[in-house]
Amino acid sequence: MAQSAPHYATNKIINKIKSFSGFLFWLIFVLSIFENILPLLDLKISKEQTKIISNISTPINIISIIIFFFLELFIEVIMIPIADGKRRDDFLDNSIGSRFSLTQSNGYYDNDEVTPGLYKVAVNMFENCYFTHSLVKNITITRIVTPFIAVLAILVFAYYGFNQQSTIAVLLLQLLFSATIFGNLVKHIVLLVKLNQIEKDWTTLFNKPNFKANPETEAPTIYRNWLNYETLHSRIPASIPDKVYKKLNPQLTSDWIALKSQYNIS
Repeated sequence: MAQSAPHYATNKIINKIKSFSGFLFWLIFVLSIFENILPLLDLKISKEQTKIISNISTPINIISIIIFFFLELFIEVIMIPIADGKRRDDFLDNSIGSRFSLTQSNGYYDNDEVTPGLYKVAVNMFENCYFTHSLVKNITITRIVTPFIAVLAILVFAYYGFNQQSTIAVLLLQLLFSATIFGNLVKHIVLLVKLNQIEKDWTTLFNKPNFKANPETEAPTIYRNWLNYETLHSRIPASIPDKVYKKLNPQLTSDWIALKSQYNIS
């Protein structure tokens, strides 16, 4: 699974936006803590200078949080549906020989030897699920540990800020920001668990001895697994960074070829 696909260009835009969102995440984190610990630091500056610094950092923090929310919404509501639409069209073109997509993927699926039809639908979706599950597992530590520590720190200092009568707007936005990050953390865990189950469902199906010869008899199961994956993918996108995908793709492709041999996929 590599080369090119119709949705790659849109995904690159999404990843660039997410990279900027990542920068904003750490900027918000640093400013949120800085605003609360500044009065505690033994700095040789006057109260007036401290107030000037706060008057500069507070608007930057507020604007950064608002932009962060806007970018998250823009990606989820606009960009991801566009990418998913292109990906689904290409999936159908490769699986059943349709021509929904203006451009065809090249080397995105590693199942050229399989004849287009219901069986190839299952094979391609199995590969999709395997790759997505493997990539999501790889980034789990990064997606869980780092945000958890950052959110915990922000919440602690937000609580301290309430006691110190800090700007209410900043405190509320910090809490909303923390809730958003925590929500994304929970979504990642849900995505990982459900992908694991869907992958098991595919392996169960391909373990059936007569499935390859008569895939039509398992059509309801194929459609169910297919819909389960697509529904999950549309609600909780994996959002794999480009560098992670490029790094792991060769090994995952090799592993997938081995899986095809194991399940007699051809």
